[in-house]
Amino acid sequence: MLSKHALDRFGRLIAAGCVALVLALSVLAVSPSLHAWLHGEKQLDADDDCAVVLLAQGVTPVLAAVLALVAALRVLAEEPPAQRLLLLEAPGFRLPPGCGPPFC
Repeated sequence: MLSKHALDRFGRLIAAGCVALVLALSVLAVSPSLHAWLHGEKQLDADDDCAVVLLAQGVTPVLAAVLALVAALRVLAEEPPAQRLLLLEAPGFRLPPGCGPPFC
């Protein structure tokens, strides 16, 4: 299993990659010429269903999948808290609880 430091570094690497992906897709969505260059075409088709168009239209299944993966990794990386022992001292009753002193 990876150490906590390695998992923290891995999580930061995934977060930086996700930020870079969203930034790149946003830039490609804004610039049609870069988007066409990415596909290797001069002109884009009207029915282009790539990730750039889906992000521009608000459909982000890839982003949702990445977020779910990151959340799952974070949950799996957490260790459950160690159970603490509750050591209580036995009370020193002269009489059992609920019993009063004898009446005179």
